Amino acid sequence: MFLTPDHLVKELNLKAGDRVADIGCGTGAYTVALAREVGDSGQVYAVDVHREVLHSLASSLEKQSLLNVEIIWADIEKSIPIDSYSLDAVVISNVLFQLENIDEALSHISKIIKPEGQLLVVDWSNSHGGVGPKPNDVVNESKAEELVKRNGFRILKRLPAGDYHYAFLAISS
Repeated sequence: MFLTPDHLVKELNLKAGDRVADIGCGTGAYTVALAREVGDSGQVYAVDVHREVLHSLASSLEKQSLLNVEIIWADIEKSIPIDSYSLDAVVISNVLFQLENIDEALSHISKIIKPEGQLLVVDWSNSHGGVGPKPNDVVNESKAEELVKRNGFRILKRLPAGDYHYAFLAISS
């Protein structure tokens, strides 16, 4: 079983009007779930380094009449152009294994989340025989938790994320 973005986003207990980001949004499964959760009065930032993916996502959002999403092209290891301490929550899914400098990316993320803001981390638990990333690229759950803690978060709880992923919720200190 694969993870379900809608189920995991519910764990954030977001409310209408919240401001959130999907960092490394890819095709936007979490972006769409977040946009529905925060409603028309909320704001979602969909951030990715791949322009072509963002163009595709913009088209998909338009077809679904989701107007509360701002698309941002950025390399999260260099900077994230979102106001400091302005977000209620951030989702980072299937991104850690792709980063060269996870600490740098998490440092940037920590600067855009409000104090007591939430961070939902979802990533591959293993290579799973080639279904997931290359074995050497996998960032296991304990390593991910250590990196998140080192960047100013505390772990709240682990979440069920299917057979191929782990997920946990952290809060900004």
